Order: sequence, then C-alpha cells, then structure tokens
Amino acid sequence: MYNEELVEEGIVKLSKNGFAEVIISNSSSCEECSAKIYCKPGNASERTLIVRDPLGAKAGDKVRVVIKGSKILSASFLLYGIPLVLLLVGIFTGYYIFNENKELYSTLSGFGLIFFYSIILITLSKKQKLSSYPVITFVSSKI
Repeated sequence: MYNEELVEEGIVKLSKNGFAEVIISNSSSCEECSAKIYCKPGNASERTLIVRDPLGAKAGDKVRVVIKGSKILSASFLLYGIPLVLLLVGIFTGYYIFNENKELYSTLSGFGLIFFYSIILITLSKKQKLSSYPVITFVSSKI
C-alpha cells in the first residue's frame, strides 16, 4: 500500500489559490476504499475531494486525481495512530502518578493529551504545513 497510487477522475467544482474542489462520483468500491478519509460526502451519488492544483484547472474541467498510498498511510497515522498512543500514554502515566481516583484522572490525562494534539494538528493544517493533499495530474478541457 505504501507505493500504491489511487487514481480517480472527477469534475472541478471550484478552483482557487492552488487548490481545487473536485466532485467524484460514488462507486461500489467507495465503501472499502482506504482513501475515504480525504473525501467529504456530498449526496448519495457523489463525493467532494479537496486537492492541490498545480496545473491550474478551471471549474467544469475533467481532471485525474492521484492519491499516493504513502500519504494515505501518513494521514491515517496522524488521525488515528498518534491519538491512540497518546490516550494510552496518558492513561498509563496518570495511573502511576495519581493516588486517588486513579481511573478518573488517568482517563482525563489521556483525553487531555489528545485534546492538545488536536489543537496542534488543526493549527498546522490551517497553516497548510501538512501537505498530504491529493494532486491533480491531468486536466481535460471542459466536458
């Protein structure tokens, strides 16, 4: 999966500042797709994907989007792996640090670590320091 590339085709809905919003139609393989963390559900027949647009696609253009397996793996680790580790670290260290109400305080310390991590993750993603966006690799003229 690390060297794998997922390729999707869709239509650009909006494009600005080097990013584009692409509408991708749902297929039967969407339910078991590992790149689901990138897609925003639209209606029952389509999904929306925010992608980097180095080719300057315009609204209405048909595009090919590539999502690298390494980016899916790193995004999954950032969203699921690190919070799980922080929760366990907080619970185990809190259990050994606190004398009274160990379960309550250790659980709160685990959730506190996840809360601070979430703030850091949101701050970095707003500054676009985390560049795990899919990329437009091909633009076809208006359909």
